[in-house]
Amino acid sequence: MLKKITAAMFSALLIITCAGCSAKADFEGYSDIKNARKLYSELYSAQLTVTDKETGTVTQELTFRYDTQDNLTYSYYGTDGNTVYYEYHNGSEYNYRSDGEWHTLVSGDENYVAYSRSRKMSMTDEGMIFVKPEIVTSSKITETADGKTIETEYDAAALNSSMASQLGLVGELESFRVIYTLDNDGYCTSMEQIGTAVKDGKQSKVDYLMTIEHMNDVASIEQPEVKDNTDTSKAE
Repeated sequence: MLKKITAAMFSALLIITCAGCSAKADFEGYSDIKNARKLYSELYSAQLTVTDKETGTVTQELTFRYDTQDNLTYSYYGTDGNTVYYEYHNGSEYNYRSDGEWHTLVSGDENYVAYSRSRKMSMTDEGMIFVKPEIVTSSKITETADGKTIETEYDAAALNSSMASQLGLVGELESFRVIYTLDNDGYCTSMEQIGTAVKDGKQSKVDYLMTIEHMNDVASIEQPEVKDNTDTSKAE
C-alpha cells in the first residue's frame, strides 16, 4: 500500500490518537480552542508548517485549497529526518514521489485518493488543533495586542502509551503542555506542543511548533519542489 498522509506517516503531533474532546470537560480557554478548531476546519485555504524546535527542521508542510467544486487541492512535504515524502493533488490527479520519481494516479486506479469539503483530509480537519480537555490540569490565558495565548498543562500519566513514540520520545512521559496562539478573530495561528520523558534516569525533550498562515489567501497550489535530491521514500 502506498504511504499516505492519512496514515500519519510522519506523525510529529498527537493529532490522530488524541483529537477527541469530552463534552463534560472544561477549562479556562477551552471555548476559544473549540471555536478555533471549528474555524480551522472551515478554511478554504491555508499553509500549515510543523517545525521541530529542538533541531530547527521543518518536518511537515501542507498547503491546501478547495476549488470551486469543493475538491481539495494540496501540496505536501514530510520528513522524519531520514526519509522524505511528497504528495501533490490537483483535484483530479493524485501524485506522489517514490524511488526518485513522480507517480500519478487517477480515479479508478488502485490506491487513488481524493478529498473534499465533505470527505476531509485529517490535516485539514479540526483534529489538527490538538485538545484533550478531560486531562488538562491547568490553563492560563494571556491577552495580547494581536489576540491571546492559551497555555495548557496536561496530566502526563493519563496520556496513552502511544503518545511518547508519536512524539519521538523514549521512556515515560513526564510532562506535556500545549501553547495556542489565537488572533483577534479567534483563528489559531500557532500551536506549540512541548513534552519531556525520562528513561534510565535520563530526560529527553521534544518541542514541535505548528504554524497556520495564509488563511483563505492561497491563490493556487503548485507541485512541491524536491529538496536536494534527498527523496528516498519507497512505495509499500
